[in-house]
Amino acid sequence: MLVALVVAVPVISAQAQSRPPTTEQLGRDPGALRQEAEQQRAQERAQQQRDGQQQADQQWNDTLRQNRSRAAADAAQGDAVLRSWQQRPPLASDRNPLLGRWESLGPGQRPAAAGLPPEIARMAAELVGGMTIGLCDSMLGRGTIEFRPSEVVAIGRDAREHRMYRAEYRGGGSRVVVLPQGGTRFTHMIIDFGGPDRATVAVLGCGLRRSGGSAAARSTSLATNTAPAEGAGTDRWTLLGTSAMEGHPEVYLSPSSIRRAGALANMAEMWDFRAPHPLGTKLFLSVRVQHEYDCVGSRRRMISATGFSGHMGKGAVLDSALMNARWEGIATTGAPHDSWKVACAKP
Repeated sequence: MLVALVVAVPVISAQAQSRPPTTEQLGRDPGALRQEAEQQRAQERAQQQRDGQQQADQQWNDTLRQNRSRAAADAAQGDAVLRSWQQRPPLASDRNPLLGRWESLGPGQRPAAAGLPPEIARMAAELVGGMTIGLCDSMLGRGTIEFRPSEVVAIGRDAREHRMYRAEYRGGGSRVVVLPQGGTRFTHMIIDFGGPDRATVAVLGCGLRRSGGSAAARSTSLATNTAPAEGAGTDRWTLLGTSAMEGHPEVYLSPSSIRRAGALANMAEMWDFRAPHPLGTKLFLSVRVQHEYDCVGSRRRMISATGFSGHMGKGAVLDSALMNARWEGIATTGAPHDSWKVACAKP
C-alpha cells in the first residue's frame, strides 16, 4: 500500500502539470501572471532566508551553551588546581627561574573551533581571542614586566615602574605558579618554561621572552635555580640502588622534595659516581636531577640538572640547566619504575 502511494504521487503531480490552463488563467494579463510568479518566488526566497537564519541562530545558541558548560567545568577544575598549589610551600627566590625582567609577547595562536560553520567559528574565535588578550594584559601587561620576590612590576618605556600586583610563587624547575595576592582578574597563573629564555602561560598561551637573552638567563636563573644549596644539604637522600656496572652511579631519591599537582609529581634524584664522570666537556662526581612524573600515564621527563664537583651534591656547581625534555614511558620494572612509585605514592 505504501509503495503504491509513493508511486502515485508523481503521477498525480504530472497529471496536474499537464492540465490545460483554466478559463480564468487564459483571460488574465500575461504581465500579471509573471508578476504573481515573481512574488511567489520572492516569498519562497524569504522563507528560505528565515529558515537559514533560524538554523544559524540555533547553532550559535548551541555553541554558547557548550562554551558555558565548558567554562563551568574549567572553573571547577581551576579552583581545585588553585587549592592544590596554595597548599604547597612557597618557592624560594634562589630557586625561582621566573624572577627577573621579561618581555610580554601576547597570546599565541589558538586552534579554530572544530565542527562549526566557518562564520560561526570565526566569531567564536574572535570572542575567545578578545578575552584571551584581556587576560594576558591583566596578567603580564604589555611590554617589559619584572617578576620580583613579592610583587610583579610593569616597566614603562621611560623606565618608570608600576606595581601590577603582589605575588607569591610555587613550583620550580620547568613550571612556576604565580599566586596574586588580591586585586586581580585572575586567581593564579601557571607558567611553563620552554628553555631559560622562553616561557608560556598554560592554557592561554601568553608568551614571555626573557629581557636581555641568554646572558640574563645565566645570571638570574640557571646558576641558582636548580638548587645547588638543596643538593648540598637540605635534601634528605634515600639510596634507591647501586649498579655493579663500571661508570654507572648510585641513585638516591629525595622523598622530601616531592611536590604534587593533580596527576603530576616532581621529585629530585642524586646520581653519585665512584669516579669523575664526563658529561659534555666537564667531569662530575654527582648530578642532581629533577624529574616530573605522570602518575596516571606511567611516564616521566627530566626538567632540570645540576652537576657538582664533589660527591652527593658537594663542592662547586660545574654546570646547571633547565630542560623541557620529552616524556618517556616507564617500564614495569627497574630504577625508573621504582622512582615513579615513590614519587606517585599516596601521601
